[in-house]
Amino acid sequence: MGFTALEKMKSTTATLFFTFFFFGGCIGVDYLEDPTVGERIEVEPGQVALMPTYSAQLSARYFNAYGVEEQVDITWTSSAASVATVNEDGIVTANQPGQAQVTASFKTAVSEAVNITVVANASSVATVEISSAASSILEVGESLALTATVRNISGEILSGREIQWFSENSSIVVVNGQGVATAVANGLAGVHAKCENVKSNSVEFVIGSSRSGTFVPAGGYNAEGMAALRETDGMLVLEFNDNFKTSFALGTFVYLSNSTSGSATFSSGLELGQISTNGAKTFNVTSLYPDVGLFDYRYVIILCKPARVTFGYADLN
Repeated sequence: MGFTALEKMKSTTATLFFTFFFFGGCIGVDYLEDPTVGERIEVEPGQVALMPTYSAQLSARYFNAYGVEEQVDITWTSSAASVATVNEDGIVTANQPGQAQVTASFKTAVSEAVNITVVANASSVATVEISSAASSILEVGESLALTATVRNISGEILSGREIQWFSENSSIVVVNGQGVATAVANGLAGVHAKCENVKSNSVEFVIGSSRSGTFVPAGGYNAEGMAALRETDGMLVLEFNDNFKTSFALGTFVYLSNSTSGSATFSSGLELGQISTNGAKTFNVTSLYPDVGLFDYRYVIILCKPARVTFGYADLN
């Protein structure tokens, strides 16, 4: 029996709706149910070292409120024009020794700051990098020695320079003048160093009975930072550090899973909640799933739930 014109129209409409709902999932699905995720701007590189009169190119990517990248006119700003200026194309020019932060903006969206270090000469400190010979997962009372490597603008190691050490949360980790970090309470905390006012990277510490992993991107999307699953006060808690970043879409969720597959995670993983911002986050797993243990799941997944696409994952060790 043939279809009537009305039945054909209904069939076509249903097909078009399904196509939009599923294949549009990673840029926004079902606008009635999912909120926007907010504009954001990503800038590279994260830090630059220059000598006076030299220049470097910064690049910026703008994502609209639905997580879709757009080409827009970026506004660049330097916090200290006497140290470094930046033009409308993102070209930074060093003026005099010191430090400045450069940001990119469009309307109300502002990027994270790019640290610009202008050095006086080839022997000045340009970068400071800290590292450790062992894992930064500690129990309360344990210590770990960190080392700092200081380099000039040519990448040559500078020895004999004074290093200052800083804990970013001294209620969890303390660090002495020799770079020995000691755990004092359960949680996540970073440690960084400075040499001649040039700041290093941070080493993130995970304190307590825990498993942790570093996010890696998947499927052409972005995910970075650290995740820690830990037991504290009888509760299982998942935490992301301050440096957590990911791509966003309408319906971006956090899962625990034993697979990195988006479809497998959707069907058999544990959904912990929706996210719409970067930065530190905490999920109380026990309050949602009282019977889940520390070693029941291998991965933390960032999932575009409507399209079942994995944006990134952390393999918990």
